[in-house]
Amino acid sequence: MTETSNVIEFSLESKEGKVIFRRKTSLEDRMLIYYKELCVGCGICFEVCPGSCIELNPISATRGVAPYPSIVIDPEKCYLCGICNEVCFFNALKLFINGEEVKYLEGSPRYALIYEIDESKCKPDCKECELACPRDAIKCISKVERDEEKCVYCTACKLACPEGAIVVEKVFSGSIELDLEKCQACGACVDVCPTKALIMQEPEFGKEVEKLSIMEERCIYCKACANACPLDAISVVRSRVNYVVAEKSPWTKTHEEAFKRLAEGDSGGV
Repeated sequence: MTETSNVIEFSLESKEGKVIFRRKTSLEDRMLIYYKELCVGCGICFEVCPGSCIELNPISATRGVAPYPSIVIDPEKCYLCGICNEVCFFNALKLFINGEEVKYLEGSPRYALIYEIDESKCKPDCKECELACPRDAIKCISKVERDEEKCVYCTACKLACPEGAIVVEKVFSGSIELDLEKCQACGACVDVCPTKALIMQEPEFGKEVEKLSIMEERCIYCKACANACPLDAISVVRSRVNYVVAEKSPWTKTHEEAFKRLAEGDSGGV
């Protein structure tokens, strides 16, 4: 799969917060674009890349306090298989084939995304879901409108809805643990958490407060916090990933194995 004799154009450029990697052959023109501002440094792409083409940059990049991106893609290794694009939960990686954006290649597995709103229960003037969403993915105008590009299925809206009108399931199941002995309350994890599941209390004079607290019901187990922590004080374990199984074919096997690697327990292919 790394054969390059058919490559007629090969380029890598960085501009305006994007890294653009292009590989053109006589058969097709593939382009992978990395969007720095959308990346949270979760490392999901790094975990599953079959060619070990992706490396994580230092913590300062993940926190957004350094000008360089959170990940580095090795253009000498990458053959633009599209797996990183398929598993990226934040749309920070996008694959284009012959100029057309392709989220999932034909027959590839994909996340099982479950989100439903019972409009008979929903009161659009309520706005509790909009206010609760940590991703600014929900707008309540005449009805509840959800931006699928921003939504990460964290269930914050479901938890906030007073009418029980929202059904949403997390893609990952797992656990998160915090070692308060190691934690120095630096705030790195809070900075990168995409669902605002980590909370650092404002100190009050004369009162002792917890260094950090976790709203696990909002955690999507992406591991961005664990990657950002300089003291290894956070442990995140994914026990299950829910995805839709692809049609079996030789070339999609690698893609399904990538989804399975995201969980340390049972995979959830259906």
